[in-house]
Amino acid sequence: MKPIEKLGIGLLYFNKGLQQFEWALQNAVATLGLSGLVDVAPVPIVQDGAGSDFGRERVVNEALERELDAVIWIDTDLIIPRDAIVRLVKMSNAGWPIAAGLYRKHGFDPADHHLLTLMPGANRWATLEELRAAAEGGVTRVDMSAGGFSIVRREVYDTMRKKIKGPWYCNYDWERGDWCIEDTFFMRRVHALKIPVVVDPELHAVHWGRYGPVPVTPDAPEMAEYVL
Repeated sequence: MKPIEKLGIGLLYFNKGLQQFEWALQNAVATLGLSGLVDVAPVPIVQDGAGSDFGRERVVNEALERELDAVIWIDTDLIIPRDAIVRLVKMSNAGWPIAAGLYRKHGFDPADHHLLTLMPGANRWATLEELRAAAEGGVTRVDMSAGGFSIVRREVYDTMRKKIKGPWYCNYDWERGDWCIEDTFFMRRVHALKIPVVVDPELHAVHWGRYGPVPVTPDAPEMAEYVL
């Protein structure tokens, strides 16, 4: 795959209105501009009010129509590091068709704040220690990671359209007969096509849900920078 020249950023808002997300995104886009990795400013592709699966479908269709090389997905309830977009682009330029950072599930019970990432062949959520121990060259191969903090090459969507001939994202998996989130649907199809997925175990976002911010590690710099 050639180095990324034209990049899109997929944003699904759902009226979350998290100002800290906007600050963090602006800082990350500015850092990308200073890096010189891409010559053209990334294109924001915004959906507001559509269901999560329909919203992602529309973003991908627009990205393909614009002939963008990749889409970066950043859920609008995340607080990302300043170098997050740069690091995602670098992983993609290294040849990984899907690359991601880490964030935890949010919720009232801290016991449920697991990483949204599955190790290969493991029917359970990965721990940060496992992901770090399995890293090679700064990335770890995984079976699934949350799509809300990731970069996906257009070749992935092209391949899926040719070989599966169905939606990229859907909240219902008719093959398994279960209601799943759209990211899980997408990752299941990616896994079936043997498209590799990697994460950077040191690239962390804070997940800011209705019960407050949930960092990957307690010492996350973003907690001090954005949590007022």
